[in-house]
Amino acid sequence: IDKPLEPVTITPKKAFDYYDGVGVNIHLRFGSTVYYNQFNSIIYPRLRELGVKNVRDGLPYEAFLNKGDETLIKNRFIQLYETLGIKTCYLLDSSKIIDNVDLLNKAAYLSVFENSEPLRNTVKYIEGFNEPDLTIYGLYPVDWASYTHTIQKSMWNRARSTNSLAKFPIIAPSLVTYWSIPSRPGMVSSISPHISNFFDYANFHSYDTGAHDTSSFPGHYYDSGADRFDTVQQKKPFVITEIGYQNAIGWNMPTSSNYAPNRYHYLSELASAKYYSVLFMELFSRGAKTIYTYELIDQDTSNQNSAEMNFGLLHTDGSTKPAFNVIKNTLSLFQDTATNFTPADITFNLSGSITGIKYAVYQKSNGNYLIGIWQDKTRGVCYDFATLTDLASINQNVQFTFPSKFTQANVYQPLVSNTPIKTYFNNDAININIPDNLIVLELINDVISAENSFIIYPNPTSDFITVQLNIAEKEEIKIYNPLGQLVKKVEVSNNDKIDVSELLDGVYFIRLNKKDSPTLKFIKL
Repeated sequence: IDKPLEPVTITPKKAFDYYDGVGVNIHLRFGSTVYYNQFNSIIYPRLRELGVKNVRDGLPYEAFLNKGDETLIKNRFIQLYETLGIKTCYLLDSSKIIDNVDLLNKAAYLSVFENSEPLRNTVKYIEGFNEPDLTIYGLYPVDWASYTHTIQKSMWNRARSTNSLAKFPIIAPSLVTYWSIPSRPGMVSSISPHISNFFDYANFHSYDTGAHDTSSFPGHYYDSGADRFDTVQQKKPFVITEIGYQNAIGWNMPTSSNYAPNRYHYLSELASAKYYSVLFMELFSRGAKTIYTYELIDQDTSNQNSAEMNFGLLHTDGSTKPAFNVIKNTLSLFQDTATNFTPADITFNLSGSITGIKYAVYQKSNGNYLIGIWQDKTRGVCYDFATLTDLASINQNVQFTFPSKFTQANVYQPLVSNTPIKTYFNNDAININIPDNLIVLELINDVISAENSFIIYPNPTSDFITVQLNIAEKEEIKIYNPLGQLVKKVEVSNNDKIDVSELLDGVYFIRLNKKDSPTLKFIKL
């Protein structure tokens, strides 16, 4: 047992920033894939189920697409935004830009946004060229750096000089070969004016892989390259537009004669899910603004010899991998509205087996706290790629102690589900067993008093709320909208559910039909 930590006081991040910071790569324009051919039957419903509010895909300019597809692809992005609230990071990846003066020097491809307000509404970011130190370099090894700089500069200048585009954040090209000698990112950065003058956010593809099991743990690549990133970044904020794990068991096997230790390794679907469970906590803690997993669906699950075909959260037939479920469950816990509020500090002690334990504290707009807790890479490595074996979890028991009691504390394990694995009531000390994947502690700070007290959960909700009473008799519950108008009243007993699915999204107030009853707030999403 480790020495308990002294009391710490934390200012939480907003839960909405987590919820709104998770994205996934898609390829709607890839005509021979499930993205294109089964958009309505697989891609759209799975994105709705996953709950992300961000996707990343290629900019839908006519010259970059198969003939006749521009309207179809644009309408699909518009559909994702208008029906699911999903915004898109639009990237460049077509070599046609280099061979066309209007595209290279005038960023003519941005006309797709200038000419369509519905498409403009879908934009989260506009991103520079994708991995140019691999892609453009492969085609133009002498001039690739100047092409990369010119593309970024012309995109920035056109966007910033066009009223309808000026508000959109511009992302740097995803230069990735920071380890190259001579440094290819350094070649781009040596061109004047510095490329950082032409983006709002730096951009990293921080796939975690390498010669050791710990190299697959989230954050490894970022930490190993952080001292070189500022060559391009120049201390600007950053996003991660690609990160993830591949599940092709025939790829780069340790027993093969051409095994390359530093290339991608196969991870089991379970291990990938465990790492994905903590990946966002790890990279948000390093400062990432938005993180896009690569990718939504395997392009060909049947090809187990290709890493590129097996980075999905879904199999090609649309069936889910554990990684899909753990991201979905975590997003459902952190789902919140973009309410303007100041998170309130929280103080606690942490004791028990705390070596290697990490945590991140968030708060929802309704006042509830969410504490993500996980093992770092000294304790949480869960896969041995030399033997293709999932490692047994070595759990650690920790205790959070708070200065005062919370009316309810729920413990979640998103790898398993989005329902609590344990619940405490009116407690100031919470014991939790931490495995090799994320645990989320939810602290509900509704006020309770005497016999008239009651608790409601979940909060926020989309369909039902459960009422927990401290008395045995039935009670009448009344629900009011923000204008103080009564919108629903119902008689309930302890642990009865109230259907609120017919209410409009927004904030509501609920109280018992008693003079001294407290008034509680809940959010309908």
